[in-house]
Amino acid sequence: MSRGSRTLTVLYVAVALWLSFCTVRTWGAVPVWSTLAMAAAALTPVLGIVRETVIADERRAVAVLREREGRRAAWRDEAVAALARAEVQAACCERWWTSCATEHDPGCAHRPSWGSTA
Repeated sequence: MSRGSRTLTVLYVAVALWLSFCTVRTWGAVPVWSTLAMAAAALTPVLGIVRETVIADERRAVAVLREREGRRAAWRDEAVAALARAEVQAACCERWWTSCATEHDPGCAHRPSWGSTA
């Protein structure tokens, strides 16, 4: 729960307790409808407490989902980087790339032997 949610919850509890106290103190001294209205008003802050609790749970769930998605994205980035490294390492030589696969570096293992007539 955030600091603001805790503050609101404390205020809701205080209002609910005060209205409950006022309901009990006015029982029999005022008309019945007034006492019942005060009792209903005392239950209203309870809805606020439930609301703040639900919001806190949703925030926690969203934080967990964001963390999981962040891990997945990091894993995808690592997988793509590994694939790119493998592709670059599999390339035989720089000249092969720049000459559109027509020439190889002298020390390249994939260099065709032009002198053999097999």
